[in-house]
Amino acid sequence: MNRGFTLVELLVTIAVLGLLAGTAVAGSGRDQAHLELEVALRRLRIGLDRGRLAAERQQQPCGLQLSARGWQAPSDAALPACPAVTPLAETGASAISLRSNLPPLVRFTANGLLLDGGVVVLAHPRLPQRPCLVIGLPLGITRSGTYQAPLEERLSATHCRPADAA
Repeated sequence: MNRGFTLVELLVTIAVLGLLAGTAVAGSGRDQAHLELEVALRRLRIGLDRGRLAAERQQQPCGLQLSARGWQAPSDAALPACPAVTPLAETGASAISLRSNLPPLVRFTANGLLLDGGVVVLAHPRLPQRPCLVIGLPLGITRSGTYQAPLEERLSATHCRPADAA
């Protein structure tokens, strides 16, 4: 006797497969958001290093401005721009938001030292974690971690804790 599946069995199977597919899609969206944050943090560091190297190589002070799009040429002409423009994302559109207490112009000396430091915090609407980057003087030494305070408060390097200490 050939017995097939009943309508109820087919509906239950389709419902279970739909739930599994929905879970996979939601998980991959979080993975994608996490990857976007990692790339943005890496690009912040790269832009900072490029600015230092450019100033040292040209033996001339220069500056960069950090915007929501990443490292940009300064909007004012107080210093020449370091040729280190580095966007936060490969593509133009990104859901990443950036908060920083860096001054409008981050300055590099002719020997590659950094004259301005601070904290940069990144956030993505899909993730609760907020990666942070602390930029120290004068070498531009950075450390990264997870920001452990509300973003509404004044940014502080003490709230940027290493990931394993969270």
